Amino acid sequence: MKSSLKLPLIAVALVAACPAAAQAETGEVRVAKQYGLGYLQMMLMEDQKLVEKHAKAAGLGDIKVNWSTFRSSDVMKDALLSGNLDFACLGTNGLATIWSKTRGTSVEVKAASGFNFLPLALVTRDPNIKSLSDYTEKHRIAVPAVKVSNQAILLQMEAAKLYGQVNYTKFDPLTVTMAHPDAMTALLSGAGEISSHFASAPFLQKELEKPGIRKIITSTEILGGPISFNLIATTTKFYTANPKTYAVFLSALQEATDIINKDKRAAAELYIRVTKDRSPVDEILKIMNHPGNEYSLIPKGNMPMVEFMHKIGSIKVKP
Repeated sequence: MKSSLKLPLIAVALVAACPAAAQAETGEVRVAKQYGLGYLQMMLMEDQKLVEKHAKAAGLGDIKVNWSTFRSSDVMKDALLSGNLDFACLGTNGLATIWSKTRGTSVEVKAASGFNFLPLALVTRDPNIKSLSDYTEKHRIAVPAVKVSNQAILLQMEAAKLYGQVNYTKFDPLTVTMAHPDAMTALLSGAGEISSHFASAPFLQKELEKPGIRKIITSTEILGGPISFNLIATTTKFYTANPKTYAVFLSALQEATDIINKDKRAAAELYIRVTKDRSPVDEILKIMNHPGNEYSLIPKGNMPMVEFMHKIGSIKVKP
């Protein structure tokens, strides 16, 4: 299947220019994803062995693909830098942070592709909370990673709007690091300190179905438009040493995206089977078709968050 992306074609051109590099291509690719519908393309790639398929078609033979599932992108960043991971799903803030820190080094991390658009939302079960201004020091908000996840940065951006730039960390002490499945369980239990969750699909939609759970604010409201839920990142070192494998991975990602968009019901069925989710297929399909949810490799809407991060000094160089 021919990819519509330009990057893989550039990578193949590099192989032609540097045949010695092509001979040294890796025989193993290590990829990490997280939990939820935001990682459906990777679930499909793993289940259907699409990377292996495209590797054989490109003449690379049998490539071993190791898949891992992490709770948050902060763990993925460490794995990328230590050389234990080749491709990772990073949020806009995670990519901007690691790019800024590694820029100009042998392990510089860059985006390889966009991924999808899935709006995030802060929800709560606390009847006394009607808006962000109602949160006090006694409340706790579950996010994938405190201070560094997309959700944490979004809270900082809204705090800066409400209370001034100097108070952008106002909500930081209220956040607690939790993987989305655990956060949903804690929120819906009705007990414990976690009364709010800054959630992604499908956890967000499942939570809102429960009586007493309501939405406080969304990522679209904070940013004024959609943002790439995730970006695919890799190191310059891996790209330079394995240009053909890099092209193969992106071709597989493009095919997975095309498969989802062509038959979302089949993709929803795959999600349920792979994750052992007990939701009806129609429920997952409804979430996938929700306005604002889109599987696309074209990134957009990332700069407002990046500009904010540069303004507060969390990244020293503005991309």
